[in-house]
Amino acid sequence: MIKINLLPYRAAGKKKTAHQQVIIFIIFVALTVTGLVWYNSKLNKDIAALQEQIAYTKKDIEHYNKIAKEVEELKNKLAILKRKLEIIEGLNANRLTAFTILDSMSELIVEKRMWFTSFEAQNAKIQKVAARRGKGKAAPPPEEESIKPPDINIKIKGTALDNKTVADFMTRMETSKLYTGVRLVTLRQEKFKQGGNRQDINLKGFELVCQKVFIDKPDEDKKPGTDKKEKK
Repeated sequence: MIKINLLPYRAAGKKKTAHQQVIIFIIFVALTVTGLVWYNSKLNKDIAALQEQIAYTKKDIEHYNKIAKEVEELKNKLAILKRKLEIIEGLNANRLTAFTILDSMSELIVEKRMWFTSFEAQNAKIQKVAARRGKGKAAPPPEEESIKPPDINIKIKGTALDNKTVADFMTRMETSKLYTGVRLVTLRQEKFKQGGNRQDINLKGFELVCQKVFIDKPDEDKKPGTDKKEKK
C-alpha cells in the first residue's frame, strides 16, 4: 500500500493564505492613511478658506464702521450748521423787526418829553418753539409758521420828563391797535446832575412790555365771486 505525505502542501497553503492576509491588511492600512491624509488636507483647505472669509468680513466691518462714524460726524456737523443758520435767521429777523417797530413807534412817541434807553424785540413764535423743544415737543412745520407774520414781544426801557408823559405814550400805543398787552413794569425817579450851580433834574425812568400784532390784510386783487365757476 502506497502512502502520500500531504503535510508540506498544507503548510504551503497556510503560508500563502497568511501572506495574502498581510498584503490585504497593508493595502487597507494604506488606503485608510491615504483617505485620512486627503480628508485632513480638505479640512485644512476649508479652514483656510473660512479664515480668509472671516478676515475679509472683519475688513468690511471696519470699513463700514468707519463710514458709519463719518456719517454720524457729518450729521452732527449738519445739526450744528442748521442751528447756526436758525440763530442767524432769528437775529436777522429780530434786527429787521426792531427797525420796523422803531419806525412805527416814531409816530407814537411823545416828542421832546421822552426817549428810549433800551429796546428789545423777540419773535413770540421763536420763544414758543424754544420752549417746546425744551420739553421735547416737535416744532410746527414751516408752512404753518409762514401763513401769518408772528407776533413780537417787546421790552422798552426809557426816560421821560414825568408820569403823564409815560401814561400818554402807553395810551397812544393802545389806541394805535398795533400793540397789545401794554403793561408798565417799573417806574422810578431818576436824578440827572447838570453841573455847576444848576439844580438837578428829576426824571422818570420806566420799563414797559407789550406785543406787536400783525393784522392780516385783505386780498385786494381778489374780487367777490371770482372763486365761483361761471355757469354756461
